[in-house]
Amino acid sequence: MPEENTEILDEICKVCSMGQEAVNLLLPKVHDDQMRTQLFSQRKTYEQTGYKARQMLEENGEEPKNETGPMKKAMLWSGVQMNTLADSSAEHIAEMMVQGTGMGIISLQQCLNDMPKSSSNARTLAENLIRKEEQTIEQLKGML
Repeated sequence: MPEENTEILDEICKVCSMGQEAVNLLLPKVHDDQMRTQLFSQRKTYEQTGYKARQMLEENGEEPKNETGPMKKAMLWSGVQMNTLADSSAEHIAEMMVQGTGMGIISLQQCLNDMPKSSSNARTLAENLIRKEEQTIEQLKGML
């Protein structure tokens, strides 16, 4: 597998892992049904896309290298705890998710821009995730 494909698939795994972790940390704090539904939907996207990226890596004898490590998980956990301590409203959580989702879009797009020779399968998976993330941001904007 060309190195560029591996880099893109690794980045997809990282974004999906961080996204899942964020959703899992936020769900116990959410009491608004619409927001819970949104978070469950977003988590499902992360699970499915991350699984597909890992599967594509494994088919070529690779393993994800960029999945969320313990330090990043700890930083995410503390960030979520601090940000929801005073305000765990659906509006505030929507704002947090818009920011985090935007960061994922940026890292995926930068990776695609840096890897112009990657295969269509890896690029397509990343582009599809970006599109889904953009749709998610539009839905979350309605909850702000």
